[in-house]
Amino acid sequence: MHRLIAPAVAALAVAIAAPAFAKTDITVTIGPALQKKAETYGQRELDDLTKWLADSVRSAYARNDNGPDRVNLVIEDVKPNRPTAGQWGSRLGLSMRSIALGGASVTGTVVTGGRSTPISYSWYETDIHNEIGATTWSDADKAFMYLSNQLRRGELPNTPVRVARQDGTDFGSFR
Repeated sequence: MHRLIAPAVAALAVAIAAPAFAKTDITVTIGPALQKKAETYGQRELDDLTKWLADSVRSAYARNDNGPDRVNLVIEDVKPNRPTAGQWGSRLGLSMRSIALGGASVTGTVVTGGRSTPISYSWYETDIHNEIGATTWSDADKAFMYLSNQLRRGELPNTPVRVARQDGTDFGSFR
């Protein structure tokens, strides 16, 4: 009997929390400049990043009772901390031991009550010493988390968006 109570309580908790997730419509797309890097990074990597950003924002708003009606985000740029599988195949000398400063730039709109407010957010790591133990997208994930937390608090960021070089040679650059 006790074995049935715990799953029932868990199902009830999910059912109660479900409306919070459905309250804010969240869409995430890849910007045209970043889409050109799909061959370099790999399309699966970009698809994963859109899912991670959407999940991060959805999770942040799930803890907030008064979220917006809709959030439309565009990932304009990302920079990996470690080479992606696509980069390994295209550049000799890269390995999982290769490390770089990473981050992300995101633009979009937040729609509340029919009023659309543009946002832009960029965060890139500035100190290589913070990269110990970094995975491929550690800093991009941090950028998504920082953006999500600002949106949850009702702060609509408007920071300059950094766009990387179009030739795809920015891995390991410190600009």
